[in-house]
Amino acid sequence: MKKCDIAIVGAGPGGLITALSLENSGLNVFLIDQKHRNTFGEKVCGDAISKHHFDFLHKKLGLNYPDAEIRNHIKGINIFSPDKKTCFDVQEKEGGYIIDRNIFCKNISSMLENTNILDNNEVIKLYDKKLILKNTKNGDIEKIEPNIIVDSSGCRAILRRQVISKYIQQEIDTRDLCICYREIRKYELKNDYCDIYLDQKMSKGGYVWIFPSGKNVNVGIGVQYPLNPKQKFYGYIKNSCFRNSEIIHKGAGIIPVRRPLNSSVAMLPGNIGFMLVGDCACHINPIHGGGIGQSMISGYTASSTILKSGVDDLDIEKLWDYNIEYMTNVGYRNAGLDIFRIFLQNISNENINFGMNKKLIQEQDLMRMSEGKSLNIESKLNVLIKGLGKMKLLKNLILVAKNIDKVKKLYKSYPCVNDFDEWEKNVNKVFNDFYDYMEKQNLKNDN
Repeated sequence: MKKCDIAIVGAGPGGLITALSLENSGLNVFLIDQKHRNTFGEKVCGDAISKHHFDFLHKKLGLNYPDAEIRNHIKGINIFSPDKKTCFDVQEKEGGYIIDRNIFCKNISSMLENTNILDNNEVIKLYDKKLILKNTKNGDIEKIEPNIIVDSSGCRAILRRQVISKYIQQEIDTRDLCICYREIRKYELKNDYCDIYLDQKMSKGGYVWIFPSGKNVNVGIGVQYPLNPKQKFYGYIKNSCFRNSEIIHKGAGIIPVRRPLNSSVAMLPGNIGFMLVGDCACHINPIHGGGIGQSMISGYTASSTILKSGVDDLDIEKLWDYNIEYMTNVGYRNAGLDIFRIFLQNISNENINFGMNKKLIQEQDLMRMSEGKSLNIESKLNVLIKGLGKMKLLKNLILVAKNIDKVKKLYKSYPCVNDFDEWEKNVNKVFNDFYDYMEKQNLKNDN
């Protein structure tokens, strides 16, 4: 049996940045993944990331900006209405990148000179203060006894689902899950924008994406669980310009598309600290499902908390700083976006077309929401003159704006551990009430 200070389960961007942030701490860190280190990071993904995430990590860790990993420089996102008559040009202030996740993750793992990397090792379970590992090549069983466990195993949440704690949510509501199918095709797009197509009939609860990726195109579709996206995908691309192009890679995956879990820390029996990072903690943008940057920021934040708390004589109050830091700086924005996501998933193509065409929501509104600012819908009451038949839609948009402000305030005042129960009760009520309200509004029908 091996003992260590910290065991990080999952070597995606979140787990790797967690390890890199601890690299010079003198702590004994194990990074565990069932894949071989040469395939770290391989996953069905749009592979897009905003530059501001690298600005943050460059400032905090001195991490170099991507270079060999870059497949395309991106100016922003084009969002098309279902009828394709309206396109929102949502520009990133500093731009962004399409990266090769595999090369990116391999490059980070090569920096981990002081981290014990246990690749080809699957975590079977957590039992009696120990992680039980199975070597995926020879079947050997190994036991690891850590002081702190960081679960960064993605949507599978290998350990989160085993942990019993009042602070940790084991399972995710299926309404908050998205199933994706993606292909990398040999077709060069002369484009520096990521294109997103909204269509509730084609991609219910999600969207179709077409992203340039060097000499290739990254094309995929996400749909609300439990729908099967593959059939819809081929129905869409049969009329596309790259329909006859060579398929280089294809695959499916599942991601959470919701606000962060209410807590990402707990204390386990035996005084073991437990922390969640990345998709495992629902650290993801609820609107477009982007999680690379979110995972890296949460990984850095978790590591910063560990460095402040130490690994001995742990208690929940010491680890709780991770919750406070993440929620008040990042989580509140995603919580607001989640309200808008629930709204979008419960309206029809006709209502989306109308709202985009009449500018009930505009590019700057989407930017304001992503930055955690208020959505000023009530100032647009004059559009009622042009769209009396859609007063119900505008009424609900006003309610969306009010609920966004409500949850932002709750998350910006994230509580200390002693007040968590009351805070969680209030947050859950807001989201449950809003879900129930939207599902009764009948805005999914084209009326």
